[in-house]
Amino acid sequence: MPRLSLEKKFENLTPANLFKWLAWILAFAAGIVGVVFTFYFMEFHGEFSSQNADWGTFGDFIGGTLNPLLSFLGLIALLLTIVLQSKELESTRKELERSALAQEKTESVLSEQAKTQVKQQFEGTFFSLLDQHNKALEKIATPTGKWTNGRSDIDIVREAVFERAASNLAGAKDALEKKNGLCGHYFRILYQILKFISTNVPDGNIGINFDGEHIKNSPLAPNEKMYSNILRSFLSYDITQLLAINCHCINSQDTYWKFKLLIERYAFLEHMPFEIDSEAHQLLLSTAEFYDQSAFGKSQFKGTPSDE
Repeated sequence: MPRLSLEKKFENLTPANLFKWLAWILAFAAGIVGVVFTFYFMEFHGEFSSQNADWGTFGDFIGGTLNPLLSFLGLIALLLTIVLQSKELESTRKELERSALAQEKTESVLSEQAKTQVKQQFEGTFFSLLDQHNKALEKIATPTGKWTNGRSDIDIVREAVFERAASNLAGAKDALEKKNGLCGHYFRILYQILKFISTNVPDGNIGINFDGEHIKNSPLAPNEKMYSNILRSFLSYDITQLLAINCHCINSQDTYWKFKLLIERYAFLEHMPFEIDSEAHQLLLSTAEFYDQSAFGKSQFKGTPSDE
């Protein structure tokens, strides 16, 4: 119990308490000095000696008696001071730990807020572009005046591409480019949105490195495919078939090469049927040889669109 009581006193030690302890130690030390001198002069009273030997004896007595006691009291005072400093250092350490923890929490909150802000900015631009895309798509899908017999721009372009039989994809692409004034603007909008997704999606892996190698090999960011799927969901079968023809190109130097890689990256042909009027069309079937399998996503058989 006494030990526990002493430990408790040490725990409650404060600068004010330390001052009181030191004052008691100083008073006790002064008292001891007074007692020693009193006993000496009571025993050896008389006039002051002029002999060195007498003063040497006096010094030995005083030093031998007081030095151990005063050293012991000094040690106690030193220990008390060390205990108080240790407590203050421990308090400082705990306060620094709390400050560091609070700073980490603040940085974590700010980091999450920054991520949320980046996502909101991205989605704000994305849905604005998506709105422009849908307006452009609606424009080319809406039947026009009497001069076109009530056909839409898509109908006119599909007739030029699929009904006037081309021998290969290159010929079909030439036929499509001749109608560039009708649907070229739409495909350029579609490309720019896909490019925006790949380079600006939060936590994306392409960023400013928008080249063929990065488009093809960079892993998808967590939500990257979700945004491309939202865009893809607005494309009809007809426009998807035209898209497959539109992105045909010869090599990596072609201006449509990156567009093709984006189609493959986001599986934009996954729901594309390979038939026209319920019959398999050779041009559409040949796209399976031109595009990487990734362009068709989870489609198991290139002849019917995926149910996903």
